[in-house]
Amino acid sequence: MSRDAADSDVKIYESCVFDRLLGDTLRPGGLELTTRLADAAGIQTSMQVLDTACGKGTTSLYLGRKYGCRVTGIDLSEQMISVAKLKVAAEGLSGMIQFCHGDVEEMPFQDESFDVVISECAFSLMPDKEKASKEIHRVLKKGGKLAMTDIVLRGEVNNTLRSQVGMVCCMSGAASAEEYITLLSRVGFDSPYLEDYSDQLRKVAFQMGIAFGSVERFMSLVPTGPCRRKTVAEPQSSAQAYSQFVKQGRPGYILLVMTRREALRR
Repeated sequence: MSRDAADSDVKIYESCVFDRLLGDTLRPGGLELTTRLADAAGIQTSMQVLDTACGKGTTSLYLGRKYGCRVTGIDLSEQMISVAKLKVAAEGLSGMIQFCHGDVEEMPFQDESFDVVISECAFSLMPDKEKASKEIHRVLKKGGKLAMTDIVLRGEVNNTLRSQVGMVCCMSGAASAEEYITLLSRVGFDSPYLEDYSDQLRKVAFQMGIAFGSVERFMSLVPTGPCRRKTVAEPQSSAQAYSQFVKQGRPGYILLVMTRREALRR
């Protein structure tokens, strides 16, 4: 996924289309899955937690309230960061939770600043996953946890079909669980812990039908960007490409926790 595509993703998530489908959490599983992710990562009161691609700050606020930990949220969208800052100020939690505009691939944090890094349906959207992995490794303390939930593919999809689908539900940049684990292991993470939550993805597909009536209707409401990209060489609609992608890629949804053990591997 290119940086231009990532910028388009930001604009799409800033629209209200995904709010209608997924609410403020903007991902499958909602806060119930966030709770499971936090428990699997062992989040406690004394910890410093980084919420990557934090959006409107829903997870950051939830973790701060429920676990009493200190949370920092980072997101590429200035608009969403502004909303998050208003929320935390309204709840009087500015001393515990803070937000900043920034890129996970080049984070403005010192080495070994966090006990846990959270990534919810965001890693698949990162244009340079190896660079992002190294940055996450850098800001984690030794023994710290990367805890993520994300789309995985259980089948093969070619690059042409990926480009036609764009970023719909994080799928165009998704890989298999094995590929995620291999990449993270290569940069210095180990001890992978995995749970399957593909049922949550099926619920999103059902909700799409209820909220919009059809995939075609949903696609028509998405702002201009990868989801709407069509050329002479790509005559089929985004909805048709989406159906092919689902059939070939057999997407699922996982919870993955890995531990920072080693020095960063160059």
